[in-house]
Amino acid sequence: MRNSKYVFATLWLVLLTMLPLRHTLAQDTTEVGLINPARDRILKLHPLQIGEVYLSYEKMRTERISNEFGLSYVYRGYLKSDDFLPDDVKVGGVHVRMSQRYYTSKKHDGVPLGFFHGPLFGYRFMAFEEGAFNSPFEYSDNTYGRYVGRLYQNMLELNYQLGGQFLIGEKLTVEVSAALGARLKYALAKGADELLTENIIGHALVAEQNSAIFITPSPQLNVSVGYSF
Repeated sequence: MRNSKYVFATLWLVLLTMLPLRHTLAQDTTEVGLINPARDRILKLHPLQIGEVYLSYEKMRTERISNEFGLSYVYRGYLKSDDFLPDDVKVGGVHVRMSQRYYTSKKHDGVPLGFFHGPLFGYRFMAFEEGAFNSPFEYSDNTYGRYVGRLYQNMLELNYQLGGQFLIGEKLTVEVSAALGARLKYALAKGADELLTENIIGHALVAEQNSAIFITPSPQLNVSVGYSF
């Protein structure tokens, strides 16, 4: 029952994010007709996303509203350390992001340019390298009579973003935005027990022998370079 409460909370996060997207699809067709088809899409690269190779695609849905879908390959994860900065660890994973943006500038009707704001939803899965906890319990030939399996982590995030996107040439765009919200993490490692709460970044909501659920704030700064078409 304890874990069920957090499963329901996760589902609510997804539903709250999808409601604005549903509203967008229901917009009047006359409003959709005001989209500029010559420049209503942008393909972007996010070069400053640490530990990820991140690409995204944005398309206008109405005169002022767009949807963006992003996909990234994750190769670095982070754990607690004794210093101010967290320890980086090799991982393999994917990060999916979906957002809806409302553009406020009347000078750029029908194109994804100018200042914007809106919700941002993300899901990330990471498989950490073996020995990520740097503990003798993680090796099968230890003398402690205990074995800790490989660490896996699932994460859901819900943020609200604010920023601007502008042309810097005929087709090139640049975007700067910031977002603030929260992340819900589910970490799993067989027999990890206290190693999860000692190493995973965030406040532990539930901690068991093989898994734990954490929550943490997720301030973000995003810079992207895109191609408008």
